[in-house]
Amino acid sequence: MTVLPQSHARRTERRKKRTPSSPSCQAEDEKCSEEAEAKPLVPLKPLSLNTVHVTSRLGLAGFMPTAALHLVASLAGLVPFSMGYAVAKMWSCAGGRLADSSSFRAGCYGFLYSAGIFPTVLHDQGGQLGPLDGDAVLRLTPLLVANHVSYLDALILPLVLKLPKFLSMSSVKSWPLFGSLGEDLEYIWVDRGQKGSRGAALEAIQKHVNSWKVGERPLVIFPEGTTSNGQSLYPFKQGAFITGAPVRPVLLKYSGSWDPAFTEFLMTDDGERVEYTDGEWAMNFWANLFHSCTVLVCEPYHPSMEEKADPELYASNVRAFMLEKQKELELVCRSSSSTQMNRVLMEWRRRLQLQRHWNRLAATPSGTRLRFRQKVRPRRRTALMDEAKEQEQIDHRCDPVADPSA
Repeated sequence: MTVLPQSHARRTERRKKRTPSSPSCQAEDEKCSEEAEAKPLVPLKPLSLNTVHVTSRLGLAGFMPTAALHLVASLAGLVPFSMGYAVAKMWSCAGGRLADSSSFRAGCYGFLYSAGIFPTVLHDQGGQLGPLDGDAVLRLTPLLVANHVSYLDALILPLVLKLPKFLSMSSVKSWPLFGSLGEDLEYIWVDRGQKGSRGAALEAIQKHVNSWKVGERPLVIFPEGTTSNGQSLYPFKQGAFITGAPVRPVLLKYSGSWDPAFTEFLMTDDGERVEYTDGEWAMNFWANLFHSCTVLVCEPYHPSMEEKADPELYASNVRAFMLEKQKELELVCRSSSSTQMNRVLMEWRRRLQLQRHWNRLAATPSGTRLRFRQKVRPRRRTALMDEAKEQEQIDHRCDPVADPSA
């Protein structure tokens, strides 16, 4: 005999008394079916993007020594941050803006370096990668779209992108320090707990684009809507592309000994996939002293008329563009010098351009492909013909049917 808790037993007794044809059961079944139709199933995230590889899971003994040193350094970094923030607040009272204060930026960088976070910023200028010069480069488009990997993105991207605007949860306004910082930096607050929060976010983006002018601070949006392990990109949501305004893609890749990507699962060396909690992520962060990353600021993406009319097409094409740049960023992180970096990128882009050319060629009619073959240089064509004849002779000698003496 199965013993049930009292609450479950009562519910079970009520269900036993009901017959399948009773009106109460039918009403309950109809209500459940209506709820199922009203709430469509949401596809799960692919594990290839929702899993991060961790070499070993830390215990308390491996966590405490490094975490203590990390904590002391971070507390020391609060000193330059507090000084820079105080100077910037006095400057803002005189009519300036906190986001344009050099003292505030210097204080933020002091805290970032004390926490062991060292970002490198690269700017793609006509195919050549170089340092990012000034704020004006980042203020040519109203929107910046970036991939989202880790909690550290919220510390790194505002600084390396010269303190742009962000969409933030309205609950952050009540947090100590972060709420006042968000107000001073003119963040756009959205209450995600409300039913129409998505419409409010779209309205805020449209309002920013309409009022934005060249030279003003852009708005940063994470079109994936969630974090991934940084190996690829989730399909983009259309919120940043409904306006039809040009965007500047930004890509971030972590290159330290520990990958700070925050996903729902982690996989260890023994092949075990387990849930990745906030507490374990924090332990790994404090147990690693240095966190290096590279940020690639791409050229602006100006949509065509078709993309402006179709936000889904616009989002898909920007994602494809960012996937190519993400591959370039991965090659850059493997390079040891700037000379090698540009040489590797040139070779990669040459191969990519050649692949695109052959893909377009394969989609053309056979007559066009034949005319292309006739345009091949004579020496190369002769060499290919000689190679084909030699292969034909070898096949003829190896074929016992064609050889009468066999």
